[in-house]
Amino acid sequence: MKHRLAVLRSITLVSVCTYVEYALGLLVSIWIARTLGPADFGRYAFTVWLCSWLMTCSNHALTTSSTKFIAEADGADRPDLASHIAHRLSRYQNLSSLIVVLLFLAAILVIRPVEWRQSLWPIIGLVIVAVVSKANYAMLVGIEKGQERFEPVSIATVLTGVINVGLISAATMAHAGMVTFVALFAVACLMLNLINRLAFHRYCRPFSAGPIPDDIGKRLSRHLRLTAALVLLISLRSSTIEVFLLNTYSTSVAVGFFAIASTLTRGAVELLSVGLTTTLLPYMAKSFGKSGTGQAARLLTEAARFYWATGLVIAGVGLIATPEIVTLMYGTRYVGAIPAIEAMLVLAGLLLVSNSIGAFQIVVDRQDDRVRISILVLIANAVLGAALVPFFGLTGAMITYAGTRFAELGLAIFYLRKATRGSLPLVPMARLFAAAVVATVVAWLIIAVIPSRFGFIVGGLVFVGIFVPASFVVRYWSAEDYQLMTMITDRLGPPGRTLMRGLSSLHGATAKAPL
Repeated sequence: MKHRLAVLRSITLVSVCTYVEYALGLLVSIWIARTLGPADFGRYAFTVWLCSWLMTCSNHALTTSSTKFIAEADGADRPDLASHIAHRLSRYQNLSSLIVVLLFLAAILVIRPVEWRQSLWPIIGLVIVAVVSKANYAMLVGIEKGQERFEPVSIATVLTGVINVGLISAATMAHAGMVTFVALFAVACLMLNLINRLAFHRYCRPFSAGPIPDDIGKRLSRHLRLTAALVLLISLRSSTIEVFLLNTYSTSVAVGFFAIASTLTRGAVELLSVGLTTTLLPYMAKSFGKSGTGQAARLLTEAARFYWATGLVIAGVGLIATPEIVTLMYGTRYVGAIPAIEAMLVLAGLLLVSNSIGAFQIVVDRQDDRVRISILVLIANAVLGAALVPFFGLTGAMITYAGTRFAELGLAIFYLRKATRGSLPLVPMARLFAAAVVATVVAWLIIAVIPSRFGFIVGGLVFVGIFVPASFVVRYWSAEDYQLMTMITDRLGPPGRTLMRGLSSLHGATAKAPL
């Protein structure tokens, strides 16, 4: 139970900083969208998307591999080995970023994107600064996660977010253009890197060069090769095909709408699940280093249960609140993005459980399965995108997105069953899904009967007010989950104990594991 409380502390720390980061980031996104308008915002979104893709290519397997192997070495009481692994992978990252930048320069001189035609060289320079800074930052964060230190990234994201809001607000009041906002994006990436490095020296163990045993070196090399192929494949199918085809065959407005849908969906997912996602891999890897596959499989089942509950909240509240939230924040010029946002939120919520399977496959060295899955999903993504996006625009992009994500989950479950006896708790998940449907319908009816500009707040509260108690009524939570909740609410004093007694009456006299 002490270990579970330690995990909860890390989840809370990461979640709080993410809430602040998301709130500030959403505010910035709204200001930029309102200032630029749909067309220019689409061009800005394309530039930021390209930066993100280049960052992914720069780091490929390095961040995931550093977290896994550093945490595994710590779990085996080998801090010296963890230090040597961190040093070697950091050198690989520097070389990788240099190669990506050179390839980017060569490609951009040939392609010359239409979006940058009027300010080609300034934007090229800003993109390089953003990519190198953010990629290096992400690498250091991977090392921090491996050491189970989440303070540096929390400090860096919050401080950078506050500074960035000030800069963006000034640019907004000055009615700045797209290039200025791209420049501020590059500045934010630089600040993240600098602040995180300062915090790293305060909270984390330094790393240095040293030998890595041959058996570990072979596993590390294999993991790097497979994960690099996997990450690059994922980068091609993580809305890359949809964005590229929309940018080629549709309009900048469609790209902007798709970008808003992606931003709000990513924000909702991170807002509710980032703590679990950030801490799951290092804790699962440490458990694997101590006890092997059996313990990792047990954590898979626990993580899947929490991911499913979180995903249903995202899907339900997304359907209830999206129309009013988009109109309130972005204005009527962005109403056309509402169907895409609703669809993406529901899909992201229902498929969030695949994160637990991915973490398990990474930890138990089943990266070859993940590569096979990614190749098949990429093929499906390319076929659907080529068939639908040129003819149906944004609608075709959303259908492509949906088909790709469902194919990914189906293949992940198929390969999971081949790799372990551990599985998803399907029966409890089905019961909780039924509870979420009821909560969504009731909240939607209340909003429809009592329309209000801020009705989404009432609808969200009604959904949560029905969904949370219902999760106890349908006996979704395990005995260990129930004990942890009891310990947490006890610390809240009489109100917490009263709340837990009420939930206990719904759960039953004794806490039983889900069937």
